[in-house]
Amino acid sequence: MHPHRQPVRRGGTGTDARRTALGATRLRFSAFFVKARLVRLAGSGLGLGYLPVAPGTWGSAGGLLVWWLTLPMGRGLQALLLILAAVPAALACGACARESGRKDPSFVVLDEVLGMYLALLFLSPSLAWVATAFVLFRLLDILKPWPVSLMEKRFAGGAAILLDDLLAGAITGLIMIIIQILITVI
Repeated sequence: MHPHRQPVRRGGTGTDARRTALGATRLRFSAFFVKARLVRLAGSGLGLGYLPVAPGTWGSAGGLLVWWLTLPMGRGLQALLLILAAVPAALACGACARESGRKDPSFVVLDEVLGMYLALLFLSPSLAWVATAFVLFRLLDILKPWPVSLMEKRFAGGAAILLDDLLAGAITGLIMIIIQILITVI
């Protein structure tokens, strides 16, 4: 046996046990950071929220892109996708807010992605309608008129972050549908 080497103890005691515990701790620690990074990636709209100018507008553009990519699915499946995404989105937005220590961090744009997606959900896919809905949604999201502003007062955390944008999207969609109906009637 080499004079500088110690025999390895078997049975989970001593150095092996410490190495195993340290390895498990490192694994849990790295899993935590991977999860935190994935949550930040989702909350930022796959990084759109980190763009230097107008992150909310970029998030809304991301919502437009998701809507366009899901058009072949049909409105029913698009609506189901939105419903299924809402709870995980609220959780991701809330986790990002807690981690950053801010109520509604500017890099969190997943709420804009889903709000814009909802605004476009029942629209005809024409450039004029989509552009009008985009501008109207951004105005409602930025100005937060009543009842949009009510969501931040009534709810907290990720729910508040997401619900004001979903309401802005629903109002935008409703206004756009009314305009489309009025144009066809007149």
